[in-house]
This record gives sequence, structure tokens and C-alpha cells, in this order.
Amino acid sequence: MLILTSLLLISGVCVAVDKTVNGGVGGTVELPSELGSLKVEDFRFLKWKFNNTDIAEKFSDQTDVNLHAQFKGRLQLSLDFSLTVRELRLEDSGEYQRVGLKEDGSQIPTYKIQLQVYEPPITSVWIQSEYTWDPENHTCAVRLVCSSSGGLRPSYTWRMRDQTGSSSRLHFFLSPREGNVTITCTAANAASQMSRNHTVRCIPTGDQTTGNTSAHIMTSAYIKI
Repeated sequence: MLILTSLLLISGVCVAVDKTVNGGVGGTVELPSELGSLKVEDFRFLKWKFNNTDIAEKFSDQTDVNLHAQFKGRLQLSLDFSLTVRELRLEDSGEYQRVGLKEDGSQIPTYKIQLQVYEPPITSVWIQSEYTWDPENHTCAVRLVCSSSGGLRPSYTWRMRDQTGSSSRLHFFLSPREGNVTITCTAANAASQMSRNHTVRCIPTGDQTTGNTSAHIMTSAYIKI
């Protein structure tokens, strides 16, 4: 049987692994046992190790998938001893090894899998706006809220002219004579970042005879990756 191996560079050290598997935080992956023509019944024991620590094993008819507190309740063994890891976490990244001892006392080659867990990327960013017109000061009070979807634990930054801020909310005043003002919100996490531009213009409108005045904000936005 031909086993394809790959070389993985970890912290400057070249490590040989048989397979590389990628998964996203919160997702599920299956790590194949690659027993070939052998059956589980042919083994005295089979084990899965994570970074050289036992996490699942099968001795005769006894199976245990709760050997490591990190994986408690998240592991499942299939009939061919493939390992399913659910509800993935970043700390699940590392080397997984399937080891086994046959009934005749001989060992089979260790099968090594490198699992890399990534945070899901941010897929969209949008800006909600609210505004009020202050007739005494002839300005618009603008309130913006930046939100995103897809990624976990995003942080938000704003840029308006030469000013920046770190928050999901932005509040400022705008006068009609300032014309169009473009504000950029950037959402970022460990996996990605995405920005949305929002163009704002304060245009007072209303009934000049009664003094009832409102504000109209001209907005346009687009996604910038």
C-alpha cells in the first residue's frame, strides 16, 4: 500500500505527517484510521494520541473516548476506529497519531495527522445609521453602528478623515456645509478582516413657514475586501 506523506513546517522544524486536515472553530472533522485491509478485531489494542497524549482507545471490547479533559464529550469512534472531533476549538490544533498492536504482538506503522483549526472568516459587514437635526446649531447628530457576520470575536475600528476610533459605535455631528463625508468601519478577527465605507451628507429639509425642520442623510456604501 502506498502512503502519501507531506512535510509540515512547525516552528522552523520539518515534521513528516501522513495527512493534513483543516477545520473551522465550532465545526466537525473526521480523522481516518487508515487500517487498510485490517479489521479492528485484528488488534489487541488501538489508540488515538494528541500531541503524544492518549485521548481515545479500544482494548478488546472496551472503548474509552474520555481520556483527556480537553476533548470530553466531543470525540466519537467509528466502526473502523476513525476518530470524529466535534465542536472544534483552536487548541485542538496539533498532531494526532493512530497507533495499534495486533493480536500477534506486532505493531502497525503509526499514522500521523496534522489538524489545523482556524477561526471562521468574517463574511459581511454592514452599518446602521440614525440621525437627528438640531435647528439651533444647524447640524445633524449622526449615530452609526457597525456589525458583522461569519467571524468570531470581531473587533471594530472606524476611520473618518484623519481620525480613528475603536468601537462598534460612532457618534458625531455634521453640518450641511461639510458636504459628503466618508466613514470606514473595519471588522477584524484572527482569520480575516473586512471593511465597509459609508458616505454621509447632512441636508436639512422641512417646512420653512412653520419652523418644522428635519434632516436627510444621503448614504451610500460598498464592501471593500
